[in-house]
Amino acid sequence: MKIRTFSIITMGILLAAGTSWAQVQASSSNARSVSRDLGQLLADEQAVTQIITVQYYPLEDLRDLISNVFRIDRAVIHIDERSNRLIIRTEKEKLQDLLNLIKQLDVPDVVSAETTAMQTLVYRVYMFEIPVTSQDLKPFFMNLQTSSQITSGGFLDAVTDRDLQISGFQVINDDEEKRTIVMQGKAASGESLKRIVEKIPQSQIMELKWDDEETFTKDIEAARYSRLPEPLRKHIQTFLGESIRTVGYWFGAVSLPGETNAPIGPWRLEMRTETERRSNPRENTLRLDIKVLQQGMSPYMSPYMREKEIISNSIEGRIGKPIIVGYNRESYGTRKMGAMVILPEAETAPSNDSGATTLY
Repeated sequence: MKIRTFSIITMGILLAAGTSWAQVQASSSNARSVSRDLGQLLADEQAVTQIITVQYYPLEDLRDLISNVFRIDRAVIHIDERSNRLIIRTEKEKLQDLLNLIKQLDVPDVVSAETTAMQTLVYRVYMFEIPVTSQDLKPFFMNLQTSSQITSGGFLDAVTDRDLQISGFQVINDDEEKRTIVMQGKAASGESLKRIVEKIPQSQIMELKWDDEETFTKDIEAARYSRLPEPLRKHIQTFLGESIRTVGYWFGAVSLPGETNAPIGPWRLEMRTETERRSNPRENTLRLDIKVLQQGMSPYMSPYMREKEIISNSIEGRIGKPIIVGYNRESYGTRKMGAMVILPEAETAPSNDSGATTLY
Protein backbone atom coordinates (compact mmCIF):
# COMPACT_ATOMS: atom_id res chain seq x y z
CA MET A 1 0.00 0.00 0.00
CA LYS A 2 2.85 2.38 0.82
CA ILE A 3 4.55 1.63 -2.46
CA ARG A 4 1.29 2.28 -4.41
CA THR A 5 0.85 5.67 -2.62
CA PHE A 6 4.42 6.57 -3.38
CA SER A 7 3.90 5.86 -7.07
CA ILE A 8 0.77 8.06 -7.33
CA ILE A 9 2.48 10.97 -5.58
CA THR A 10 5.47 10.66 -7.87
CA MET A 11 3.26 10.72 -10.99
CA GLY A 12 1.50 13.86 -9.72
CA ILE A 13 4.76 15.67 -9.10
CA LEU A 14 6.07 14.78 -12.55
CA LEU A 15 2.95 16.02 -14.33
CA ALA A 16 2.96 19.27 -12.33
CA ALA A 17 6.54 19.82 -13.36
CA GLY A 18 5.58 19.61 -17.02
CA THR A 19 6.87 16.15 -17.65
CA SER A 20 5.32 14.42 -20.69
CA TRP A 21 2.82 11.55 -20.26
CA ALA A 22 5.25 9.10 -21.90
CA GLN A 23 7.89 10.04 -19.37
CA VAL A 24 5.34 9.63 -16.62
CA GLN A 25 4.47 6.12 -17.92
CA ALA A 26 8.15 5.17 -17.93
CA SER A 27 8.53 6.36 -14.40
CA SER A 28 5.39 4.41 -13.44
CA SER A 29 6.84 1.23 -14.99
CA ASN A 30 10.04 1.70 -13.04
CA ALA A 31 7.98 2.12 -9.89
CA ARG A 32 6.11 -1.14 -10.53
CA SER A 33 9.42 -2.90 -11.10
CA VAL A 34 10.65 -1.57 -7.79
CA SER A 35 7.39 -2.80 -6.24
CA ARG A 36 7.88 -6.35 -7.60
CA ASP A 37 11.51 -6.49 -6.51
CA LEU A 38 10.55 -5.31 -3.03
CA GLY A 39 7.71 -7.90 -2.85
CA GLN A 40 10.10 -10.67 -3.91
CA LEU A 41 12.57 -9.45 -1.32
CA LEU A 42 9.93 -9.60 1.40
CA ALA A 43 8.90 -13.14 0.24
CA ASP A 44 12.53 -14.29 0.18
CA GLU A 45 12.90 -13.13 3.75
CA GLN A 46 10.17 -15.67 4.67
CA ALA A 47 11.81 -18.58 2.72
CA VAL A 48 14.71 -20.83 3.65
CA THR A 49 16.76 -23.49 1.87
CA GLN A 50 17.21 -26.80 3.65
CA ILE A 51 19.42 -29.78 2.72
CA ILE A 52 18.01 -33.03 4.08
CA THR A 53 19.80 -36.40 4.06
CA VAL A 54 17.46 -39.35 3.39
CA GLN A 55 18.45 -42.88 4.40
CA TYR A 56 15.55 -45.21 3.60
CA TYR A 57 12.63 -43.54 1.78
CA PRO A 58 12.87 -43.41 -2.06
CA LEU A 59 13.82 -39.85 -3.05
CA GLU A 60 11.39 -39.54 -5.98
CA ASP A 61 8.46 -40.76 -3.88
CA LEU A 62 9.40 -38.44 -1.03
CA ARG A 63 9.60 -35.41 -3.36
CA ASP A 64 6.11 -36.15 -4.74
CA LEU A 65 4.71 -36.59 -1.25
CA ILE A 66 6.18 -33.31 0.06
CA SER A 67 4.96 -31.45 -3.02
CA ASN A 68 1.40 -32.72 -2.54
CA VAL A 69 1.15 -32.34 1.23
CA PHE A 70 2.75 -28.90 1.58
CA ARG A 71 1.71 -27.47 -1.81
CA ILE A 72 5.31 -26.84 -2.79
CA ASP A 73 6.25 -26.61 -6.44
CA ARG A 74 8.02 -29.85 -7.36
CA ALA A 75 10.58 -27.81 -9.32
CA VAL A 76 12.01 -26.25 -6.12
CA ILE A 77 12.60 -29.67 -4.53
CA HIS A 78 15.90 -30.91 -5.93
CA ILE A 79 17.33 -34.43 -5.67
CA ASP A 80 21.03 -35.12 -5.17
CA GLU A 81 21.25 -38.86 -5.92
CA ARG A 82 24.99 -38.96 -5.30
CA SER A 83 24.59 -38.10 -1.61
CA ASN A 84 20.95 -39.26 -1.34
CA ARG A 85 19.78 -35.82 -0.21
CA LEU A 86 16.89 -33.46 -0.90
CA ILE A 87 17.43 -29.71 -1.36
CA ILE A 88 14.21 -27.87 -0.52
CA ARG A 89 13.34 -24.15 -0.58
CA THR A 90 10.18 -23.31 1.30
CA GLU A 91 8.59 -20.89 3.75
CA LYS A 92 9.95 -20.86 7.28
CA GLU A 93 6.53 -21.63 8.75
CA LYS A 94 6.31 -24.92 6.76
CA LEU A 95 9.84 -26.09 7.43
CA GLN A 96 9.40 -27.68 10.86
CA ASP A 97 6.29 -29.62 9.84
CA LEU A 98 8.11 -30.78 6.72
CA LEU A 99 11.11 -31.98 8.73
CA ASN A 100 8.85 -33.79 11.20
CA LEU A 101 7.10 -35.63 8.37
CA ILE A 102 10.38 -36.76 6.80
CA LYS A 103 11.65 -37.91 10.21
CA GLN A 104 8.58 -40.13 10.68
CA LEU A 105 8.69 -41.56 7.16
CA ASP A 106 12.42 -42.09 6.74
CA VAL A 107 12.74 -45.24 8.84
CA PRO A 108 13.82 -48.82 8.02
CA ASP A 109 11.06 -50.95 6.53
CA VAL A 110 10.19 -53.49 9.24
CA VAL A 111 9.27 -56.31 6.86
CA SER A 112 12.30 -55.65 4.67
CA ALA A 113 14.65 -55.53 7.66
CA GLU A 114 13.30 -58.78 9.09
CA THR A 115 13.48 -60.56 5.73
CA THR A 116 17.01 -59.32 5.10
CA ALA A 117 18.20 -60.34 8.55
CA MET A 118 16.39 -63.66 8.42
CA GLN A 119 19.02 -66.32 7.84
CA THR A 120 16.97 -69.26 9.08
CA LEU A 121 13.32 -70.23 8.80
CA VAL A 122 11.53 -72.93 10.74
CA TYR A 123 9.20 -75.10 8.66
CA ARG A 124 6.39 -77.42 9.62
CA VAL A 125 5.25 -79.54 6.69
CA TYR A 126 2.15 -81.73 6.88
CA MET A 127 0.64 -84.13 4.37
CA PHE A 128 -3.05 -84.89 4.85
CA GLU A 129 -5.22 -87.32 2.91
CA ILE A 130 -8.72 -88.70 2.83
CA PRO A 131 -8.68 -92.17 4.43
CA VAL A 132 -10.01 -95.23 2.65
CA THR A 133 -13.78 -94.93 2.90
CA SER A 134 -14.54 -98.58 2.20
CA GLN A 135 -13.89 -100.86 5.17
CA ASP A 136 -14.48 -103.90 2.98
CA LEU A 137 -11.63 -103.49 0.49
CA LYS A 138 -8.23 -101.92 1.18
CA PRO A 139 -5.53 -101.04 -1.41
CA PHE A 140 -2.52 -103.37 -1.43
CA PHE A 141 0.65 -104.27 -3.32
CA MET A 142 1.92 -107.86 -3.47
CA ASN A 143 4.93 -109.68 -4.86
CA LEU A 144 4.15 -113.35 -5.52
CA GLN A 145 6.83 -115.86 -6.52
CA THR A 146 5.99 -119.14 -8.21
CA SER A 147 7.71 -121.99 -10.03
CA SER A 148 4.52 -122.77 -11.92
CA GLN A 149 4.44 -121.99 -15.63
CA ILE A 150 1.39 -119.82 -15.19
CA THR A 151 0.04 -117.68 -18.00
CA SER A 152 -1.70 -114.34 -17.76
CA GLY A 153 -5.03 -116.03 -18.41
CA GLY A 154 -4.35 -118.58 -15.69
CA PHE A 155 -3.46 -115.80 -13.27
CA LEU A 156 -6.72 -113.96 -13.95
CA ASP A 157 -8.65 -117.13 -13.22
CA ALA A 158 -6.76 -117.52 -9.94
CA VAL A 159 -7.57 -114.03 -8.72
CA THR A 160 -11.29 -114.19 -9.44
CA ASP A 161 -12.73 -113.60 -5.99
CA ARG A 162 -15.57 -111.48 -4.61
CA ASP A 163 -13.22 -110.08 -1.93
CA LEU A 164 -10.50 -109.13 -4.39
CA GLN A 165 -10.05 -106.49 -7.11
CA ILE A 166 -6.86 -106.46 -9.18
CA SER A 167 -6.13 -103.10 -10.85
CA GLY A 168 -2.79 -104.05 -12.39
CA PHE A 169 -0.34 -106.94 -12.59
CA GLN A 170 2.79 -108.06 -14.42
CA VAL A 171 4.29 -111.53 -14.89
CA ILE A 172 8.09 -111.49 -14.89
CA ASN A 173 10.14 -114.47 -16.11
CA ASP A 174 13.09 -114.63 -13.73
CA ASP A 175 14.36 -117.88 -15.29
CA GLU A 176 12.98 -121.11 -16.71
CA GLU A 177 12.00 -122.46 -13.28
CA LYS A 178 10.83 -119.34 -11.46
CA ARG A 179 8.44 -116.48 -12.13
CA THR A 180 7.51 -113.35 -10.22
CA ILE A 181 4.04 -111.84 -10.33
CA VAL A 182 3.66 -108.27 -9.05
CA MET A 183 0.13 -106.98 -8.56
CA GLN A 184 -1.82 -104.18 -6.96
CA GLY A 185 -5.48 -103.63 -6.23
CA LYS A 186 -7.94 -103.92 -3.35
CA ALA A 187 -8.61 -106.84 -1.05
CA ALA A 188 -10.81 -107.46 1.99
CA SER A 189 -7.98 -109.05 4.03
CA GLY A 190 -4.87 -111.16 3.90
CA GLU A 191 -7.13 -114.22 3.70
CA SER A 192 -8.30 -113.10 0.25
CA LEU A 193 -4.68 -112.99 -0.91
CA LYS A 194 -3.84 -116.36 0.61
CA ARG A 195 -6.54 -117.92 -1.56
CA ILE A 196 -4.52 -116.81 -4.60
CA VAL A 197 -1.58 -118.82 -3.30
CA GLU A 198 -3.84 -121.85 -2.91
CA LYS A 199 -4.95 -121.54 -6.54
CA ILE A 200 -1.44 -121.16 -7.94
CA PRO A 201 0.71 -124.23 -7.19
CA GLN A 202 4.22 -123.82 -5.83
CA SER A 203 3.76 -120.11 -5.02
CA GLN A 204 4.48 -117.94 -1.98
CA ILE A 205 4.04 -114.31 -0.99
CA MET A 206 7.43 -112.56 -0.92
CA GLU A 207 6.22 -109.02 -0.22
CA LEU A 208 2.90 -107.52 0.85
CA LYS A 209 2.10 -103.87 1.60
CA TRP A 210 -1.21 -102.34 2.64
CA ASP A 211 -2.12 -98.71 2.04
CA ASP A 212 -3.11 -98.13 5.67
CA GLU A 213 0.46 -98.82 6.77
CA GLU A 214 1.20 -95.23 5.72
CA THR A 215 -0.69 -93.85 8.74
CA PHE A 216 2.18 -94.31 11.22
CA THR A 217 2.33 -90.54 11.80
CA LYS A 218 -1.07 -90.64 13.55
CA ASP A 219 0.77 -91.32 16.83
CA ILE A 220 2.93 -88.17 16.58
CA GLU A 221 1.29 -85.51 18.72
CA ALA A 222 2.65 -82.51 16.79
CA ALA A 223 1.55 -84.03 13.46
CA ARG A 224 -2.13 -84.25 14.37
CA TYR A 225 -4.57 -82.37 12.19
CA SER A 226 -6.22 -80.96 15.31
CA ARG A 227 -3.03 -79.00 16.12
CA LEU A 228 -3.62 -76.63 13.20
CA PRO A 229 -5.49 -73.34 13.80
CA GLU A 230 -9.23 -73.77 13.34
CA PRO A 231 -9.56 -71.34 10.38
CA LEU A 232 -6.84 -73.27 8.55
CA ARG A 233 -8.51 -76.62 9.29
CA LYS A 234 -11.80 -75.32 7.89
CA HIS A 235 -10.00 -74.13 4.78
CA ILE A 236 -8.54 -77.59 4.16
CA GLN A 237 -11.87 -79.27 4.90
CA THR A 238 -13.38 -77.27 2.06
CA PHE A 239 -11.34 -79.43 -0.33
CA LEU A 240 -10.91 -82.74 1.51
CA GLY A 241 -13.93 -82.95 3.83
CA GLU A 242 -13.83 -83.66 7.55
CA SER A 243 -12.38 -87.18 7.49
CA ILE A 244 -8.68 -86.30 7.23
CA ARG A 245 -5.64 -88.24 8.38
CA THR A 246 -1.96 -87.30 8.60
CA VAL A 247 0.21 -89.40 6.28
CA GLY A 248 3.42 -87.36 6.46
CA TYR A 249 5.03 -84.82 8.78
CA TRP A 250 8.38 -83.02 8.86
CA PHE A 251 9.74 -80.03 10.76
CA GLY A 252 13.12 -78.38 10.75
CA ALA A 253 15.17 -75.23 10.23
CA VAL A 254 16.30 -74.25 6.74
CA SER A 255 18.66 -71.40 5.88
CA LEU A 256 17.42 -68.65 3.55
CA PRO A 257 18.30 -69.30 0.81
CA GLY A 258 18.78 -73.00 1.40
CA GLU A 259 17.43 -76.47 0.80
CA THR A 260 16.52 -79.66 2.62
CA ASN A 261 16.23 -83.33 1.75
CA ALA A 262 14.44 -85.39 4.39
CA PRO A 263 11.91 -88.22 4.92
CA ILE A 264 8.26 -87.22 5.22
CA GLY A 265 6.06 -90.20 6.08
CA PRO A 266 6.81 -93.01 3.61
CA TRP A 267 8.19 -90.53 1.07
CA ARG A 268 11.08 -88.10 0.64
CA LEU A 269 10.79 -84.31 0.75
CA GLU A 270 13.03 -82.08 -1.37
CA MET A 271 12.58 -78.36 -0.73
CA ARG A 272 14.60 -75.36 -1.88
CA THR A 273 13.83 -71.85 -0.57
CA GLU A 274 14.84 -68.47 -2.01
CA THR A 275 13.71 -64.88 -1.51
CA GLU A 276 11.94 -63.01 -4.30
CA ARG A 277 12.79 -59.28 -4.07
CA ARG A 278 10.15 -56.77 -5.16
CA SER A 279 10.26 -53.01 -5.77
CA ASN A 280 8.16 -52.61 -2.64
CA PRO A 281 10.00 -54.40 0.20
CA ARG A 282 6.70 -55.18 1.93
CA GLU A 283 5.81 -57.39 -1.02
CA ASN A 284 8.92 -59.58 -0.72
CA THR A 285 8.00 -63.24 -1.07
CA LEU A 286 9.52 -66.66 -0.55
CA ARG A 287 9.97 -68.92 -3.55
CA LEU A 288 9.75 -72.60 -2.70
CA ASP A 289 10.58 -75.44 -5.09
CA ILE A 290 8.86 -78.52 -3.65
CA LYS A 291 9.15 -82.20 -4.54
CA VAL A 292 7.80 -85.26 -2.75
CA LEU A 293 9.20 -88.48 -4.13
CA GLN A 294 8.03 -92.04 -3.64
CA GLN A 295 10.76 -94.27 -2.29
CA GLY A 296 11.35 -97.78 -1.00
CA MET A 297 9.00 -99.44 -3.51
CA SER A 298 9.66 -102.98 -4.66
CA PRO A 299 12.28 -103.27 -7.42
CA TYR A 300 9.93 -105.75 -9.10
CA MET A 301 7.34 -103.06 -9.78
CA SER A 302 7.31 -101.92 -13.39
CA PRO A 303 7.39 -98.16 -14.09
CA TYR A 304 3.71 -98.00 -14.93
CA MET A 305 2.84 -99.56 -11.56
CA ARG A 306 4.76 -97.06 -9.46
CA GLU A 307 4.69 -93.28 -9.38
CA LYS A 308 8.01 -91.67 -8.52
CA GLU A 309 6.79 -88.08 -8.10
CA ILE A 310 3.86 -87.31 -5.83
CA ILE A 311 4.26 -83.52 -5.83
CA SER A 312 6.41 -81.24 -7.95
CA ASN A 313 5.65 -77.53 -7.76
CA SER A 314 7.13 -74.03 -7.52
CA ILE A 315 5.28 -71.84 -5.04
CA GLU A 316 5.38 -68.26 -3.80
CA GLY A 317 4.60 -67.66 -0.14
CA ARG A 318 5.15 -65.30 2.78
CA ILE A 319 6.77 -65.84 6.16
CA GLY A 320 4.06 -66.68 8.68
CA LYS A 321 1.48 -67.46 5.97
CA PRO A 322 0.37 -71.09 5.46
CA ILE A 323 0.77 -72.53 1.97
CA ILE A 324 -1.53 -75.33 0.81
CA VAL A 325 -0.69 -77.54 -2.17
CA GLY A 326 -3.34 -80.01 -3.28
CA TYR A 327 -2.38 -83.25 -5.02
CA ASN A 328 -3.86 -86.44 -6.45
CA ARG A 329 -1.65 -89.51 -6.33
CA GLU A 330 -1.86 -93.15 -7.29
CA SER A 331 -1.80 -95.62 -4.41
CA TYR A 332 -1.63 -99.30 -5.36
CA GLY A 333 -4.01 -98.85 -8.25
CA THR A 334 -6.37 -96.33 -6.59
CA ARG A 335 -6.37 -92.53 -6.61
CA LYS A 336 -5.83 -90.64 -3.37
CA MET A 337 -6.68 -86.97 -2.78
CA GLY A 338 -4.43 -85.05 -0.42
CA ALA A 339 -3.06 -81.67 0.61
CA MET A 340 0.41 -80.58 1.71
CA VAL A 341 0.42 -77.74 4.26
CA ILE A 342 3.65 -75.74 4.64
CA LEU A 343 4.11 -73.30 7.53
CA PRO A 344 7.24 -71.14 7.03
CA GLU A 345 7.89 -69.17 10.23
CA ALA A 346 10.50 -66.83 11.63
CA GLU A 347 12.65 -68.71 14.10
CA THR A 348 12.00 -66.12 16.79
CA ALA A 349 8.36 -65.36 16.01
CA PRO A 350 6.13 -68.35 15.22
CA SER A 351 2.86 -67.36 13.59
CA ASN A 352 -0.66 -68.76 13.84
CA ASP A 353 -1.91 -66.69 10.90
CA SER A 354 -4.79 -68.48 9.22
CA GLY A 355 -4.48 -66.76 5.83
CA ALA A 356 -3.58 -69.23 3.09
CA THR A 357 -2.27 -69.48 -0.44
CA THR A 358 -3.83 -72.49 -2.14
CA LEU A 359 -2.71 -74.26 -5.32
CA TYR A 360 -4.79 -77.01 -6.88
